[in-house]
Amino acid sequence: MNLPALTTVDRFLQPLVATTLLLGLLILWDGTYDQSCVALASPALVYFAILYGLLEYRLERKRFAVDYYLDRESAWRRRLRGTWVPVLVSMTAALPLAVFLAVFVALSRPTDWLFLAAAAVAAPFLFEGSSRWPGRHFRRDADASGRAVTVADILSARLAGWVLLALVAVAYVYFNYMVIGGPPYIYPDSLQLTVEAFMAGVHSACPVVDGGLRAAAGIEGIAWYAVTGTAMAPWMPDGIRVVVWIGFFLNVALAITGFVRGLEGSILVAKRIVDRNRKEATDVE
Repeated sequence: MNLPALTTVDRFLQPLVATTLLLGLLILWDGTYDQSCVALASPALVYFAILYGLLEYRLERKRFAVDYYLDRESAWRRRLRGTWVPVLVSMTAALPLAVFLAVFVALSRPTDWLFLAAAAVAAPFLFEGSSRWPGRHFRRDADASGRAVTVADILSARLAGWVLLALVAVAYVYFNYMVIGGPPYIYPDSLQLTVEAFMAGVHSACPVVDGGLRAAAGIEGIAWYAVTGTAMAPWMPDGIRVVVWIGFFLNVALAITGFVRGLEGSILVAKRIVDRNRKEATDVE
């Protein structure tokens, strides 16, 4: 195999390994959340992947705003070049995304994994595609803070993430709700039986996980009961019906968003590690 082909395979392999590891953490969480609180280590690592993706993008946005809008001699420029505000904002934004994703995975049906696996495989290809265009027009240099990833990497990852988010969300809504159909344990004549059926298979030896997942399962049961019954009733006003459907899809939307942001973060982490190792190896030589 010639050198260009090896380089192409290498470019795809790095992010693919990273996204596969992220998917593996979710699979591990799905298989261990019912055992002990130690299982929370898996969603914690997923949280850091989401955090890293959000943080790199917010740092780049802040750097652009400070450098573009503020004069070089301004005291505000020196004060705002710090990273504590983007870090706090990113930590706050990443937490609900990680929580919704962890709940989604724990309560997932087997078909849900098809969408997560497809997203994990598609993300590196979309990242490579966006890196070629429009990514080839972005700056390839890192800023003065010494960050290993470049502006082009950050923007390419975010562009690929938005495309992937749209594709997965549309595919999930269409196939999971219109083709595959809803869960079999919905009782049209009894909300109580529906909620009990959704909560029946949820349990964990960790009190925090058990309480949180059982509450989430109950809410999911109420949502399914509403959209398959009340929201479809002819007497329901159109405005209320739209609100019910938006609330129903919000949980899935946040979970998918969290997964996509985690994929972005894992790709950027892989880029940072590989590029830094290459630089160190070059410096040694």
